Amino acid sequence: MKTRVIGLGAGGHAKMVIEILRLQNEVELVGLLDASPALQSKEVSGVAVLGPDEILAGLVKDGLRHFFVGLAGARDTGPRCRVYDFATGLGMQAVRAIHPRAIVSESASLGPGVTIMPGAIINASVSLGTDVIVNSGAIVEHDCSIGDHVHIATGARLTGGVQVDSRAHIGAGAVVRQLIRIGEGAVVAAGAVVIRDVAPHTVVAGVPARELAPAGAKLS
Repeated sequence: MKTRVIGLGAGGHAKMVIEILRLQNEVELVGLLDASPALQSKEVSGVAVLGPDEILAGLVKDGLRHFFVGLAGARDTGPRCRVYDFATGLGMQAVRAIHPRAIVSESASLGPGVTIMPGAIINASVSLGTDVIVNSGAIVEHDCSIGDHVHIATGARLTGGVQVDSRAHIGAGAVVRQLIRIGEGAVVAAGAVVIRDVAPHTVVAGVPARELAPAGAKLS
């Protein structure tokens, strides 16, 4: 019997996760929840949007137990974290979505709710925490430790022994040198080359990467 799963969020990231779950052929997608009025009663990749997140508690009472987060978050991982915590607070479990064209070492450790996109490489002794996204073509080299709710964006490259603390964002095409630590909630901008540790809750950009602003600041 297939596991019944609902998606929380119905944007572009949800479309990608839906395709991966269909390829895994182990789940039944029962619907999506999203707060956007424009999406109500619509379909996303053939999956119906059933309503806002507020109806989730009723679905749990009816026996639904599994979910995925359909939000990726550009720089800000907060909305994804809140949705994840809301669902797990109701006693739900997050499913993993691992594309068959991703390469994942047998010695890697994968937390609940991990999403690994096509072409991503997860090498030996890597640890991925809860709800981590490793996006298309990203490389996480040996002995890296990735904290909860981290997003490693498209084509980013983490060399050996990098530590990325929870809720950080590694932008598309960024490169992080070996043994670097990226602090909690930090943002590494797209294309940055990181050769020094990054403090928590800061934004770094450039080659080599330099601090621009606190992570919550709006950049002009």
